[in-house]
Amino acid sequence: MISSFINHNLALLQKIVLNITISCMQMWIEPTVMPSRLNHLNKLFIANVPMSWDTFWIFILFAAAPFLQSLHVHFDNNSEKERAAGSLDIMQVEQPKQHCHLRELVVIGFDGATWHTDFVKRVMKASRWLGRVHLLDGHAVEDEERGFVDLEVVPRRREWHECERLEVLEELTDGTGFPRHNIVLE
Repeated sequence: MISSFINHNLALLQKIVLNITISCMQMWIEPTVMPSRLNHLNKLFIANVPMSWDTFWIFILFAAAPFLQSLHVHFDNNSEKERAAGSLDIMQVEQPKQHCHLRELVVIGFDGATWHTDFVKRVMKASRWLGRVHLLDGHAVEDEERGFVDLEVVPRRREWHECERLEVLEELTDGTGFPRHNIVLE
């Protein structure tokens, strides 16, 4: 359970990097509230989230970190292809409270699927002062010398057809008030 992993001893962390490396692609993380606030956390990078996993637990971490400035989430496109689970999670969790400090959202492995756009849109709605949203196809790799501590994003340049690009941007900005020019889609 993620709440037993992140307890009151971690409340002073400023940066968390979660690199999910498991051989079994099915896992259940019990929805719960965090036992303590992560008031000092300003950077969160979650790497290798399997496409078949729900994302509600990311919102639990997001809600527990009111001073978070940078959120990077990497969906592993090499994992099992998404199932219905990816789209069920978003509405099952209460909308996160307003985040006044989040300035940057980066989603790696973004392919424009409905559950991807729902995930991004939910973070955008909760982050009134969000300055930049960067959505890219790619993957995360470990620095061989520093390992798990330093994950590097290796982007792939996706060729978005103009109508597909406009459709994704329209979906992301609909109801959020977020300006299109602050969304980088590659």
